[in-house]
Amino acid sequence: MEIKKNLFNIEKIPSAFVTKYKIRFLGLKISFKGYFRFILYIKYFIFRIKYNLYQKRKKDGITRRLFITNGNLNLINSLAIINQQKGNFENSIISCTQAKPEFEFEMKEIVKQFPIKKYYSFCNVDSYKMITYFINNFLTDFDEIYFTNGHIAFQNLADLYPKTKRYITDEGVCCLFPVLSIDYTKTEGVIFAKYLDKLSPIGYLEGFDKNIIELKKEEFLKVGKECEKLFPIETEFNKEDKNIIFLGTYCHGKTYNFYAYEELLGYQQDMMEKLIKKGYKVYFKPHPRDLHNYDENERFKILKTMLPLECYSLEDKIVAVVSVFSSASCQMYHYHKIAGFCATDLLRNADNDFPTLILKEYIPHINMLLCVDANERTFEDVRSEILSKYENWLKSRPVMPKNKFLCDMLPVQLKKGAYHKS
Repeated sequence: MEIKKNLFNIEKIPSAFVTKYKIRFLGLKISFKGYFRFILYIKYFIFRIKYNLYQKRKKDGITRRLFITNGNLNLINSLAIINQQKGNFENSIISCTQAKPEFEFEMKEIVKQFPIKKYYSFCNVDSYKMITYFINNFLTDFDEIYFTNGHIAFQNLADLYPKTKRYITDEGVCCLFPVLSIDYTKTEGVIFAKYLDKLSPIGYLEGFDKNIIELKKEEFLKVGKECEKLFPIETEFNKEDKNIIFLGTYCHGKTYNFYAYEELLGYQQDMMEKLIKKGYKVYFKPHPRDLHNYDENERFKILKTMLPLECYSLEDKIVAVVSVFSSASCQMYHYHKIAGFCATDLLRNADNDFPTLILKEYIPHINMLLCVDANERTFEDVRSEILSKYENWLKSRPVMPKNKFLCDMLPVQLKKGAYHKS
């Protein structure tokens, strides 16, 4: 038996209703759950009564909607949904994500431009505290709840409202398939953009495909323009330069399985050096959650914005976008006809990661871009050649539900006929 240096230790792990304790004593491990949050249970009981009364007495004709968002792209998609859907609505929005102060500030400023009654910020807050906040404040009056695909904490909040309609919202091309943690039989529908006219929901879980609503491109662009007015890119692009924006990648718990942070920094720098040698001027856009401090120089310029790049009208300023594996490399062409490329050679252990496989299937490799030498050529000439190569490649790709490779790579539980509800 391994001898522990600490003879006695107690670890307390709180959640919305249950406090779990882990005790170590003389090498023995004991864990148990303590239901000691009696006051919260009383409040929850009152919450249920108030919610049921609201459901019975509601007669004012207003549909009260709660949008739970997890970042600025999903926030903008949610605002586009609010624009797209017509009716007598009263809208509230939650932001629940890890964020820098300036990232959170921008989200708050954006929300002010739209018909939002209440904005709740839970940035850098444990998700269970979001749930207890709604119980403690008896926030029961919601008729519809919208939340992102695959976020179990958001579904847990929705579970507080069993008679309220639920919708799944879009947060990029990596979420166009069902995930096992969500019970789609309780949802009214899913709202996704039809990216590139190629990407649409794939895979099967009961209820996932019963009502798929398209997020309209024009509504996203309207919201994007408002965001661009609020937070314009201050960089002056020289029209004669063949400008490329390299999108930084966030390194977090999941991606540690793909690469170490130092590997990512070195790989991104190596790709940018290759582009510079080919005659391109490269601007680097750090991921909004990236805490690394980057130093500018004559050959390495930082694009200072935390908004999604898709918000900006850059068609006449840049020739392409590049990322390691960001869905923006798909979305920039979908919204602005700007070709996007990926540099996935860094990735390891990603062969069974389905979101990464989607990106690999619908974003051409950076080698296609590196085949276009930009030295001594005009902006329009280079942009035209890149766009032609990209569009010819895109034409060869099947629509996602008919992509045999992706269909074969789906987790077995998501293949038609394989789902058995537990």
